[in-house]
Amino acid sequence: MSRRRGGNNYRNNQFGGNNSRNHNTSSFGGGRSGGHNSRGGYQGGGGGGGGGHEQPDVRLCKFFLLGGPSQCQSSQKPGGCQFAHCLQRVADVACSGSGGSTASQVRAVCSMKNEQGGVHVFTGSKDGHWRMWNAQSWTLEQDVQMEGEIHALTVEAGFLVCGYEGPTPTIPGVNVGLVRAWNLANPNTPFNFAMSDAMPFAHLQRVYAIKMLVGGATPEIYTGGHEGEIHCWGWDGAGFKLTHKLEGHVKGVTCLSGFASAGRPHLLSGSMDKTIRLWDVATKQSVGMLTKNNDGHGDSVTCVAPLKMADVEYFMTGAMDGLVKVWNGQGGCDFSQKCAGAVLSLDATLDAGSKTIVLCGLVDGTVELRQPDAGFKLRATLSNRFSVGHTSEVRGLCCGEGYFCSVGADSKLMVWQWVAPLP
Repeated sequence: MSRRRGGNNYRNNQFGGNNSRNHNTSSFGGGRSGGHNSRGGYQGGGGGGGGGHEQPDVRLCKFFLLGGPSQCQSSQKPGGCQFAHCLQRVADVACSGSGGSTASQVRAVCSMKNEQGGVHVFTGSKDGHWRMWNAQSWTLEQDVQMEGEIHALTVEAGFLVCGYEGPTPTIPGVNVGLVRAWNLANPNTPFNFAMSDAMPFAHLQRVYAIKMLVGGATPEIYTGGHEGEIHCWGWDGAGFKLTHKLEGHVKGVTCLSGFASAGRPHLLSGSMDKTIRLWDVATKQSVGMLTKNNDGHGDSVTCVAPLKMADVEYFMTGAMDGLVKVWNGQGGCDFSQKCAGAVLSLDATLDAGSKTIVLCGLVDGTVELRQPDAGFKLRATLSNRFSVGHTSEVRGLCCGEGYFCSVGADSKLMVWQWVAPLP
């Protein structure tokens, strides 16, 4: 476990090894972590630093994973199957358009459960389509074509929000960042986001990230653009209006997430400028920045996600440097884990035994399953090397009750269901 200078020991540390140390609440991003080598890999406990040589300690049964109990003939033999029967792929959907697989790279995924308990999964693709899939039959229930490539998609509080690149209505031949939202209870009247009458679009450049926060009196939607700005949109009863611009990043904003720090709601953002910023939702001000100089990443940050261990709130970040980092509420880096390649997506799920598992989507199509309370040990992998998983970049991950979804540049949506705890 890496150590940090200053402050008292962080109580109830969940990451194994030695107790970490934190700073006071005013020093978000202050101090440095030990336990890192000059190339950013984690040294010591927790199985870090292995990179591409790290081996999972659980081998999943490919036949069970792809076909269920009836496909694993070894389970009927004396001694049973030597591989684990804990995860099953329940969907392998080709999100194909007329342009073929290259034009149909899936870049975003989200899911929701309706009031009747039914689950729907939404995907957004390079071909400009967002699609809604029925999670019982995995049939396509809705296919909506936008004016350009989709980069971001989220569903929250009954709204589906899509970020995409498309032509500006006022200047022919120039693309800008567009955002459109649908109230799924009345989807026939979508809401278009416009900065002003003179600028009838959401961002000057493509929209990479969307996050809706619903804790306040009215929902707020935050969007991040390639130009480096974060825009806050508030609901006025008739649509979403631009209320604030959060400025600070100097390159594209790639990811957004919510996070509670010191009992206050915050917004997290990651950027191509290699930084992570924390924004106070109430004041819309930046209250901290993480860079390579204070234990941050050395390359473009691609994903941020919350992580709750016991009663402690953390957040995770992933980047093109191949590192996943875990941060406490004071902005201290409590853990740094080297993965087998650049990290493009992150999320956390619970296995069938309610054990927290962190999912890391990599540039080669692999999904790593890591256990944070065991020092982020690599428990299992979903990899095309073993004829499971994606053949190209894992662009998005989302988790639900007992399942998780992955989408990739191979035009595939894959859905994985827990049937037993990881051994």
